[in-house]
Amino acid sequence: MCVPRSIAAMKITKTLALCTFYFYAASFTNHFAVSLDMDCGNVWRTGNLDQPNSPSTSTIRLTILHREHPCAPASKRPVRRSPSALQEYHTRVRRLANRLSSCPADEATASGLIFANGVPWDYYSYVTQVQLGTPAKTHNVLVDTASSLSWVGCEPCINACLIPTFNPNASSTYKVVGCGSALCNAVPSATMARKSCMAPTEGCSYRQSYHDYSLSVGVVSSDTLTYGLGSQKFIFGCCNLFRGVGGRYSGILGMSVNKFSLFSQMTVGHRYRAMSYCFPHPRNQGFLQFGRYDEHKSLLRFTPLYIDGNNYFVHVSNVMVETMSLDVQSSGNQTMRCFFDTGTPYTMLPQSLFVSLSDTVGNLVEGYYRVGASTGQTCFQADGNWIEGDLYMPTVKIEFQNGARITLNSEDLMFMEEPNVFCLAFKMNDGGDIVLGSRHLMGVHTVVDLEMMTMGLRGQGCN
Repeated sequence: MCVPRSIAAMKITKTLALCTFYFYAASFTNHFAVSLDMDCGNVWRTGNLDQPNSPSTSTIRLTILHREHPCAPASKRPVRRSPSALQEYHTRVRRLANRLSSCPADEATASGLIFANGVPWDYYSYVTQVQLGTPAKTHNVLVDTASSLSWVGCEPCINACLIPTFNPNASSTYKVVGCGSALCNAVPSATMARKSCMAPTEGCSYRQSYHDYSLSVGVVSSDTLTYGLGSQKFIFGCCNLFRGVGGRYSGILGMSVNKFSLFSQMTVGHRYRAMSYCFPHPRNQGFLQFGRYDEHKSLLRFTPLYIDGNNYFVHVSNVMVETMSLDVQSSGNQTMRCFFDTGTPYTMLPQSLFVSLSDTVGNLVEGYYRVGASTGQTCFQADGNWIEGDLYMPTVKIEFQNGARITLNSEDLMFMEEPNVFCLAFKMNDGGDIVLGSRHLMGVHTVVDLEMMTMGLRGQGCN
């Protein structure tokens, strides 16, 4: 299954007022002062306090932070993007969207480009920490719900060195996966690229390409992954050559349903095959949990779960703007498939649904007038004659089979594309599927239950 990527979204507030946006901009200026007042070590540990995280426990939990959280490494270096850079990336998004319904029959022998890694690194939104090796060393990694093979930057690094770099020679439990092994033969299912080994006795190499022309090349390895009081063997890519913008991250944590993903490795043969996550707002904490969950305590609503290759999806039965239902029929079906992908802040919609949503929102907004955008987005400009409190943006509800629902208020719907111009956090694709991006997953408690083949959703924050 091929799914397109999109550009990162900037934050905007509930009323979409400029003064609130300036508060967020000013928060970068005061970032270091906030960090000094915050015990970041405790922040990373707090999410795990209610879980002993030992080998015998039925649940393992990791803390997740938004990349703009004061304790996240990326937030120490705000990303500034020029209009020309944004325009170039929007052009890439349109090209990538064309792949949605035109995947090659044998993806493993295709170009090696996979949708799970289709955006530059600084567009990913969420970060967690893992302890790798013996003795264990902490690495900040980006969370990607749609990729499979996790990897970290390793020594020796041929090109750009990621921060921090994993040193295999310093770990007593590090091993290289052999090229002739059954495990190595399965790597193309995760990377969508051929393996390349000169001889069966060599290490199992991998090559993972990005749609922004970034590249990760290295050797498939195993080492000890430590979590609290527990630890287990972990298969990952040890990257020696990275081409791209790495920032302050060590690598990527893959969370698909492929056998190489952290999700599969933490559950299959170890504990109940379920993953729970809640991706937080910039100042809050979220979590990534493996194993059993309390469906009653968390007030989850469930919808049937389906698998397509490495990816999981659910069916959207209705999209509503206030009380108005939009047509979600696709190819004669009464529903649309919906994939979840933290690598794209935008939610990607089929053309007919995108146009219908844009027009309906445009008819209901108050205090804004619609403006054109060369990137194909639906954008609005605040009318300076309106009082801030009178500005109005409608609520959008995405409904799934069996009654599960995600509600998007004004804070979720839009972001600032440029000064005074606010754009819907949706983009159009040429296929018939929906891809729910990280902005619309923010604050949504999500459960992926492979035992019961259900997905649970609750949109009331990460508490």
